[in-house]
Order: sequence, then structure tokens, then C-alpha cells
Amino acid sequence: MATPPDDGLLGGIVRLNLAVTRVLEGIAGAHGLTMADYLVLGVVRGAPDGRSAPTAIADTLGRTTGGMTLTLDRLEQAGWLRRSPDPEDGRRVVIELTDGGRDLAVAINTELHRWEAGLDLPHGRGEVVELVDGLTEAIGLHRT
Repeated sequence: MATPPDDGLLGGIVRLNLAVTRVLEGIAGAHGLTMADYLVLGVVRGAPDGRSAPTAIADTLGRTTGGMTLTLDRLEQAGWLRRSPDPEDGRRVVIELTDGGRDLAVAINTELHRWEAGLDLPHGRGEVVELVDGLTEAIGLHRT
């Protein structure tokens, strides 16, 4: 086994991020989506009642509303989601997945879980998830 670079915790996290991004891009790409597209579908799918506002999606993913609009335009044109007026506030728009968009998000998610199940982790899955969640929380609380 090669000696890891001496670039500390953040270097390891960056390498992990790059590795995970490659996997996500590869699996999403095999289904004709970018990783960003898949993440939007996933956020909407996981939202209460399967509906979300564009600003909420942008906030969750750390994206600008302008960039989110372009992504939503592309996904709507492809038939994966639809925009409709918010029944409670006609000034707002609600995003929801089409049946095809939901099926696509589930298919990619299933493939990601299958890939994840094949990992040979040095510790139990639960322990690794707990560690990653703890790191995510610590980094989120310690902003610059």
C-alpha cells in the first residue's frame, strides 16, 4: 500500500470528494445525466410530498438560483420534472418529478447503493457513516 500524501485531513477529504464525484458522475452519466442533474432529482424526490421550491433546491445544493434555473430548464425539457404554480402562493413555483424522473432517480440511487455495498471498508459501514457525518457536522460548524 502506498504511503498517503502528507496533506492532512483536508487533503484526505479532497481526495475522497474527487473519488466520490467520479463514481457519481460515472453512474449518473450512464443514465444520461450529470451529477448535478441527479442531485436535483434526489433533492426533489426526498422533499416533503415530493415537491420543492427552486430556491430550496438551490440552497440545499449550494447553487445559485440562476444556475438552478438552467438545470431545472434542462430537466424539465427532458421530461424528468415539471414546474407548476404553488397552490398556496400563486407567486411561487413548485418543482415535482414526473413518473419518469422518479423512476430514473430511483434507478440511479439503487445502482449507487449496489456500488456502495461492494466497498471493502476497513471498519463497519455504520462506523464509517458515523465518522463521515461527524466530520461533515464539524466542518459545517467551523466555517471561515
